[in-house]
Amino acid sequence: MKRLARRRLWLGITNVGFWVLTTSLGLYWLASSDPSDLGIRRLSFLLGAAVAVQAVFDFIGGRLLMPEPRPTIKAFLQRWSRGAFGHTLVLTGVGLLSYASFRLSGGFCFAILLATAGLALGRRHIFRAMNGVAIKETPHNGGTLLVANPTDPAFTGGIVGFGRRAKSLIPGRWLATLPKEELSVESGRRQWQIESNLTRRAFILVLGWNLMGAYAGSLAFKLAERTPAEALLAHACWMTLWTFGSLLILPTLSRKAVFKADRAAADSGRDPRPWIARFPNLVGEDGSSNSNVQNIFYPIPSASQRSRQLEKPLSGFVAGNLARSNLYYSWATFTLLGRAVHCNVGRPELWVFPPSA
Repeated sequence: MKRLARRRLWLGITNVGFWVLTTSLGLYWLASSDPSDLGIRRLSFLLGAAVAVQAVFDFIGGRLLMPEPRPTIKAFLQRWSRGAFGHTLVLTGVGLLSYASFRLSGGFCFAILLATAGLALGRRHIFRAMNGVAIKETPHNGGTLLVANPTDPAFTGGIVGFGRRAKSLIPGRWLATLPKEELSVESGRRQWQIESNLTRRAFILVLGWNLMGAYAGSLAFKLAERTPAEALLAHACWMTLWTFGSLLILPTLSRKAVFKADRAAADSGRDPRPWIARFPNLVGEDGSSNSNVQNIFYPIPSASQRSRQLEKPLSGFVAGNLARSNLYYSWATFTLLGRAVHCNVGRPELWVFPPSA
């Protein structure tokens, strides 16, 4: 598992690094030349080429660097093509919304606001459309759970919705295979997150982060003075770099939510240690022994770090699952980076619900 996780980490670094370099060159070209011949048709060609290049990274991550038993090429292509088509349709819709926002307001903040709200409200439906996997409600311990049965072994689901109406989504195999005590621990962890409104808090903070980035990019590159095609390309390039910044910053801010959820389970009389020890085998990664790598690339702390933290006091503001939430909500900023990181590259069932704890 460690060797495969290390290879996937390097794949994610290479994939993200490629897009950071490419978009940096795109911004340099836009700033240093006169791209007056850039129209919507040429822009569409560039975006299509970007999707095609990402498909190469997806093949490596979703076929060659998957845990055993790896899917056959046919099985991979069936799952990936549906997911990639759905993701491309969503990005196309975001692009059209961004174009309209620019024409009407001279910027992209309204598009990000509306697209992010749409992604939040339509998350269940987007997941089903992209993966052909239904989400069903099932009674559990006097409440209601959402259950899905995707094939990806690293699928953990997440929390769907906001406030008291939010529900926990888990893979069906957990109900069938996990010991009741460990399933109870995870249910308790998620119930604490729901009662603490962490999903709403993370949504607001991520939205604010992306709006701030779009506003800064509009000012820095004077997008209001450009043609719609130039402005949209510059916006996509800049927001890719802005999202890259979030990949470096947000994991550190996200880990406290994991520690606090573990503590909430322990405080309720459940022992979370067996579940913490099992979790890395479910998602196929267990952080890193290098503290710098751990802090930057792993918003889910290692099992040993989580166990040690149970013995320490923990106080202060809990931001929520910012890092993995923004992988999904970054779609609203017109960037591919949300599906290029090591945890989900080439795995469409994880694009809408990246692994989370």
